[in-house]
Order: sequence, then structure tokens, then C-alpha cells
Amino acid sequence: MKFLKSIFGAKSLGSIARKVGYVKDQMGIQNRYVREQQQWQSHLENTKQYILDFVENMPKRNSIAVLGSGWLLDVPIEKLAEQFETVYLYDIVHPEQIVVRMSHFPNVRLQTCDLTGGAVLLAERAESFQDFLDGLQTLKVEVDFSQYDAVVSVNLLNQLDILLCDFLSEKFSVKESDLKQVRKFVQQLHVNGLPAGKSCLITDVQEQNLSLQKGNTEYKSLIYCELPQSDSCREWVWKFDTNQMYHKGMHTFLKVHAMQF
Repeated sequence: MKFLKSIFGAKSLGSIARKVGYVKDQMGIQNRYVREQQQWQSHLENTKQYILDFVENMPKRNSIAVLGSGWLLDVPIEKLAEQFETVYLYDIVHPEQIVVRMSHFPNVRLQTCDLTGGAVLLAERAESFQDFLDGLQTLKVEVDFSQYDAVVSVNLLNQLDILLCDFLSEKFSVKESDLKQVRKFVQQLHVNGLPAGKSCLITDVQEQNLSLQKGNTEYKSLIYCELPQSDSCREWVWKFDTNQMYHKGMHTFLKVHAMQF
């Protein structure tokens, strides 16, 4: 195993994120939002409201961490900035427009972090798929999120493995059956890193593809790990793509699960 974390100083996380496809994916999200703005509105409002309901009864409001902040489309950033002394936004790369916008919020801090626990960096440096798998078992959550009064993982969990596995598949010609263990490990690592008693998890759990020609719907599970137990859950459907851009000839909907624990 030739991978060492110390060598990551040679390349910035931003450049590796660009190589693996995160920057392109962020632009894709923004472009899809422009096309689907009306269809997305219900999902975005549901997500924001669930976050606000989650923090409403927080006994302490010194700090909150938002994981997977991205374009902040689904984050009620103005209200969080009003309610918490400091808001920390975590993502592998922050869009330049967001960097500029957040500069006007004195109590918002942008944190650049590989929320896969280092799996993205590992994939970029690994010399073989086995090399990657050997290193995967040594990874751990890089940030102790228990230091915050509240933690929100927002529409991130099932996204953690998608671009990573796409990159591994292309780099090492890996079959999907061999990638399932990677998907499970990365998702479970993220869930295990969310501190109990002050965490909110919002994630897509199922992809639903409606064939416009056949009229039938195909279902695909997006979660490979064990989700936490929660007594406060909500579910809704996100009209993700109605322009047949995600899957040709299909409308794609995502079942979303929100919980606090």
C-alpha cells in the first residue's frame, strides 16, 4: 500500500475535487435548478422548514455545522445566521458565488473538507482498486462534529458515494457489484460521524424513474448503510428532473427522508 495521507500536501483539495468531478457536478446542479426551479420549490421549502424545526428547540445556539452546503439552495442560511452565534458551512469545494455572498455574513465560516473521510483523496492517489480498498479501511471522519451545538447533513449522504464510485469505475474499470462495499463504507462512515442528540439528516433514499413511453416506474435504492433510529421523521418526493435530462425518456423523482436524532 503506497498511499500516505502526508502526500496530499502536494495538491490542494480543490484541484483534486475538480479532477474527480465535484466542480462540474456543482455546476450541473445549478443548471438543473434553473431548468427545474418550479418543480424543485416544494423540496427546497420542505428541507429548509425541517432544518428550522430541528433547531427551534436547541438549548444552546453557539454554533451549527451544515454539511454539504453547496449552493445553499436548501439551507435557510439567513435565519440560521440570525439564530446562531456562528454558522460553519462544510463542503469539498464552495462555489465562487457562495464565497462572495457569504462574505457579507460576519458569523458564517466556510470550511473546505472531504466529507467522505478522505476517500476522494485516496481514490485520486491509489494505484489500483485494491490499493484503494486497503486504504479505505483506515479512514475516519476528519472533523469532530460533536464540538458543535447542532449538525445538519443536508441532501448529502447518498451523494457522497456517487461521484467517488463513478471516478473509481472509470479509473480502474470496476464493476458495480464491487463498488457496493465502497458505497456502504462511505455512507456508514458519514452517519457514524453525526453526533447523537444534536443531528439532523436529510437524504434521498430512493430514485423513481417514470417511463414516458411505457408508463411504468422503476425504483432504485440509494442508501447502502444503516440509518439512525429517529422518533421525528418526515418524507416527501422531490421532482428532480422533468425534462428527461437525467434519464432520457423518463421523469426522475427522488424520495427524501428527513430525521433528527
